[in-house]
Amino acid sequence: MEKYHELEEIGHGSYGVVFKAMNTMTGELVAIKKMIDRKYHSIKECMNLREIKSLCKVKNHPNIVKLKEVVVENKILFLVFEYMECTLFDRMRYRKTPFPETEIRNICFQIFQGLAYMHGTVGYFHRDIKPENLLVSKDVIKIADLGQAREINAKPPWYRAPEVPLHARAHDSSVDMWAMGAIMFELFTLQPLFQGSSATDVMRRICSVIGTPTETTWSLGIYHANNINYRFPEFPGVDLSSLLPSASPEAINLISTLLSWSPCARPTTKEALQHLFFYGCYRIPHPRFDGLTSSLMIKNRELPLVFKMAMRRENLKQITRRLESCLSGLKGSVAPTEESIHSVVDLSSTGCEGVVNYVDRIPAECEGIGMK
Repeated sequence: MEKYHELEEIGHGSYGVVFKAMNTMTGELVAIKKMIDRKYHSIKECMNLREIKSLCKVKNHPNIVKLKEVVVENKILFLVFEYMECTLFDRMRYRKTPFPETEIRNICFQIFQGLAYMHGTVGYFHRDIKPENLLVSKDVIKIADLGQAREINAKPPWYRAPEVPLHARAHDSSVDMWAMGAIMFELFTLQPLFQGSSATDVMRRICSVIGTPTETTWSLGIYHANNINYRFPEFPGVDLSSLLPSASPEAINLISTLLSWSPCARPTTKEALQHLFFYGCYRIPHPRFDGLTSSLMIKNRELPLVFKMAMRRENLKQITRRLESCLSGLKGSVAPTEESIHSVVDLSSTGCEGVVNYVDRIPAECEGIGMK
C-alpha cells in the first residue's frame, strides 16, 4: 500500500474504516476500505470471502462503483475502490430545498440502470438500497455496498420492503424496487417516508401511508404475519399526491406502484425504466462497458413502444434535447486509469467491479416484527 497516501477518513463501521487516498504514482483519488475485523493471510483466501465474491458478480457498469484492487498487507485486507465525492444521503442532508423533478428523474434513471444490470444481466439483487449506499460525483450516481447487502438486520429499516421483517422464506429483486419507491419519495421531500426506530414502528408507518394490506392486496403477507402472531395496524392509507404536491402524476404513479404491498405488483427495473416518468430517457445497453462513456440512441425501431408513440407527438429535436438532459450525468463520466500491480490482484482483467459502504447512518438494531 506504499503507493497510496492517506488523506482523510470518510467512513467507518464494524468491519473497519474507509479513507480517502491518493495514488502517488498517478495522482488518482481512491477510496480504500481497511478491513480490521479479522486477520487475513492470503489473496486466495480473500477472494473467497462473501463480500468480494458478491462484488465479482457485478461487472463493469457506469452506475456501479468499481472495485479496483484487493491487497493483503500485514494480515490486513484493503479493498481499493474508485473515489466518489459523497453519498446521496449527504447530498440530501445539506440541501435546503427539495430536488427539482428533472434532477430526480436523472438520479433515479441512473439507479434503475444499475439495478437493471444487476437484476437482469447478472441475476443478483442488492437487498440494501438506501441513500447511504448510493454514491455521487457531480451528476453521476453509482450503487455501492453490494458486499454487505446480506447483513439486513444491522441496517436502519426505513427502506426495507415489508416482507423482510415478516420472515418470509425468500426475497427477490422486488425488495430493491420497494426501496426505490421510498427513495424517490424522499428526493421530493428530503424526509424519509417510513422513518422509525424498529421494524414494528416502520410497519405501522407503512400502513398509515399505503393502507393496511388486505387479502386482495397481499394475501401472502397476511399469511406470514399470522405465522408470527402479528396483526397489521388498521389504517385507510392516504393519497400520495397529498404528500407530494410538487410531483407530477407520472412520478406519483411510479412511486405508488413501487410501494405496492405485494412484491409481484411492483414493477421490474425494465418496466420502471419504460414508465412515462422517464419519457425521453433511453440508453443503449452494453454487455461490457469500456470506461464510463455513454451512448445515446434515437433509432425508432429500437425504442420501447411507449417512446415510439411519443416520437409521433414530438419532433426529433425536442426529444434529443430531453435525452441529453436526462443523461448528462452519465456523459460526464471518466474512464478509470490502468493500475500496475505486483503483489496485488488487479480485478479489471476478471471484469470484477465493486462497491464500498462509506457511512452507517444510525446504529439502530432492527430485528424484525415482534411477537404479539
